[in-house]
Amino acid sequence: MARLAKIATARQAQLQDGRRLGFAQYGDPEGAPIFIFHDLWGNRSLRHPDDSILARLGVRLIGVDRPGYGASTRKPDRSLMDVVDDVMLLSKALKLERFAVLGFSAGGPYALACAYRFPQIVTRCAAVAPLPPLDHALGFQALHPFYGRLFQLASGNKSLFRLLMRAFIWFDAQREPEQFIRELGGSLSYADQKVLSNINLFKSRRDSWEEIRRGGSNLLVDEVASLIRPWGFHLQSIRIPVDIWWGEADAFCSPFVGQRMASLIPNARLRLEAQAGHFMLFSHWQAILQQLVAS
Repeated sequence: MARLAKIATARQAQLQDGRRLGFAQYGDPEGAPIFIFHDLWGNRSLRHPDDSILARLGVRLIGVDRPGYGASTRKPDRSLMDVVDDVMLLSKALKLERFAVLGFSAGGPYALACAYRFPQIVTRCAAVAPLPPLDHALGFQALHPFYGRLFQLASGNKSLFRLLMRAFIWFDAQREPEQFIRELGGSLSYADQKVLSNINLFKSRRDSWEEIRRGGSNLLVDEVASLIRPWGFHLQSIRIPVDIWWGEADAFCSPFVGQRMASLIPNARLRLEAQAGHFMLFSHWQAILQQLVAS
């Protein structure tokens, strides 16, 4: 496992294996620390656009770019646990004794992995519309049809999947990044389209996607590959408190997944919201944070 050499700048850490680790901090510098794991189309900046919420709740939010994303060096064939180990090294460099974790969508498995691996350090975990385990056909079937087929292709024909991702990034680079965000929102529920109508949030998602395009298709291939492999732990082995947040209007992944995951984690609570969609991280931002920092 790589060791953290030093914090090089306010936004980047240097690992002894030569890799860089991009991160960003928001909110109260002296507040309760929460590491947030971004989604497939995100980066270290993932958060609600109103930073006054963080300050008001006394939250120190720390976002980390996974390998290949943003300011982080790519690490081919990485696993969920590789990412978790990087975050733990960063927490030590930041002199954090304990912290909570928050994972959204594709970032959910990473937050759960962190909760499993470091139960003496992680105080609480929130998984918001998390991607389910994809080592079984039922996991793919629970996803939006397009993403279910895409992830299945990645698990069955990696060479073709890599070519498709390369072609997709090339094609999308010929148009404005706003177009992809509009199309993504259009494929989801009305509740999610309403969330994306916040112009500051829309711009943030656009900027994240533009950064991903600059990074190239390999980072998406690496990310999907890490998610479709066995995670390296069982949900039943997580011992710390976990909140599973899900919107009944989630068109990306069936709410049944949330019910199933919550039933498997011993100390989990499902928070099912009738008027929320996949982007409930933003529509329920304050409530999610409040639960994470509650004593």
